[in-house]
Amino acid sequence: MVYGDVGKRIQQAREEAGLSQEELASMLGITQSALSNYELGKRRLHLANLQEIARNLNKPLACFLELDEGAAEMVASGGEADDPAGEIMQLLSELPTDEKLFILEYVRWRKDRLEGRE
Repeated sequence: MVYGDVGKRIQQAREEAGLSQEELASMLGITQSALSNYELGKRRLHLANLQEIARNLNKPLACFLELDEGAAEMVASGGEADDPAGEIMQLLSELPTDEKLFILEYVRWRKDRLEGRE
């Protein structure tokens, strides 16, 4: 996912909440220019920051990440200690769509291969 896509979703959710950039930035404890850069996709947005934005806008994390609710909750919780799914979902959310599709094809291939051995 490119930062601009996330930024557009942040802007839309902010506007739906009836907040200005200055108001939301104040709630988040950041500058208006930092929020503007997030919305324009000019500044990298870490998951913790996005979680805080989602919380302040009363939106699920999935609203910003193109994930279903279950996957978003896994990312938010970081997954279980012995389960890398949370980290995988976080990393995938940062990749462009064509790379996600490539990885999906690889995972399907690996799954088919493993099932063939059993």
